[in-house]
Amino acid sequence: MISFSKKNRIFIQVFLILFLSGVTPGIAGETYKWVDKNGKVHFSDHSPDNMASKPDIIQQIEDVETEDTVTIAGNEPDAESPNPIEHTAESTFTIKGSSTVGTGFFISPNGYAVTCKHVIEEKGRHVAVLHNQQEYPIGIISESDEYDLALILVSTFQRTPYLELRDPFSMKPGEKVYAVGSSAGFQSTITDGLFTGMRKQMPTEQRALQFSAPVNPGNSGGPLIDENGKVIGAVSWKLLSNNGVPVTGIGFAVPSDYILDEYRGYITVK
Repeated sequence: MISFSKKNRIFIQVFLILFLSGVTPGIAGETYKWVDKNGKVHFSDHSPDNMASKPDIIQQIEDVETEDTVTIAGNEPDAESPNPIEHTAESTFTIKGSSTVGTGFFISPNGYAVTCKHVIEEKGRHVAVLHNQQEYPIGIISESDEYDLALILVSTFQRTPYLELRDPFSMKPGEKVYAVGSSAGFQSTITDGLFTGMRKQMPTEQRALQFSAPVNPGNSGGPLIDENGKVIGAVSWKLLSNNGVPVTGIGFAVPSDYILDEYRGYITVK
């Protein structure tokens, strides 16, 4: 196995993030990255004005010479996980706003992640609480104009575990599914149920995946996965009542093919 020094791994990680963001990094010196008050991600090869007064600075990467290895956030995504459900939990994180809680999940080793748009609509700063309980700022990269989806960047400057997508049309009614998220504020809660099928939402006629795994406030934006840990959708909403009669066991997720349509260029395929 090839082993990278801390200097090389940091440079490669920063280069990948900047390249995917359309920014060309400097060859040497320092790289600064921060999120402004509107959640927009900024990159620069020089410090922001009045850096000491900037509370939104995320991280400063120096061109250090040490040969120590880089600490990895969570488990190595490339390492074979003994349990795909456990790997899903490690690739999922809590999104905390000033008064809201939701969930997101990584789709690349560079910190890019998906959540539901309504999770990050609250004004103000959002942070990600990873599986290892470390907190990092979130930058909002894109909000879908068509679907309840958003692309975000969790600024860890470390390799992140990530999930792969599965074609939702390959699912059969009765297949077991798992919803992973911050259900009722409890991080990495895992609930199981069955896949029912595709439903059309009126009046847009957008498709949604129906499933029976229990979900609660805080699950929104979390992954709905199959038994192999492949994402078939992002948990979006559930039916609470029908004509005043309480309803349970009917949840809906934004299908993974919509995620692929919106954010194809950011998704890493193993």
